[in-house]
Amino acid sequence: MSEKEIVEIVGRYLKDKHPGGATLEALAQGIRHEQDWWYVPVRPSVEPVRRYEYYEALADVEASLEESEHLTVLLLPTAPEGEDLTEGKSMQRAQHVAQGQ
Repeated sequence: MSEKEIVEIVGRYLKDKHPGGATLEALAQGIRHEQDWWYVPVRPSVEPVRRYEYYEALADVEASLEESEHLTVLLLPTAPEGEDLTEGKSMQRAQHVAQGQ
């Protein structure tokens, strides 16, 4: 399966998730496949007020992907474009994880 296909599949599962009103997007940049795992960065349109809702939405999608698509995916939370979710750089963190660093 290609990275493009994974991004499309993950995107289908994310489209109905709107934690705190945010729209979630699977990012092709930083995606990585290692052994049986896909590592896919996910960016919210806005920073969710309740971060736990964001993380719960990602966990729900991971479980659904495994159950319905037989894909083992780790969704890497990133910040909205131009913002950080934490004091560190979440997109850089996701890219480092995706690159195996």
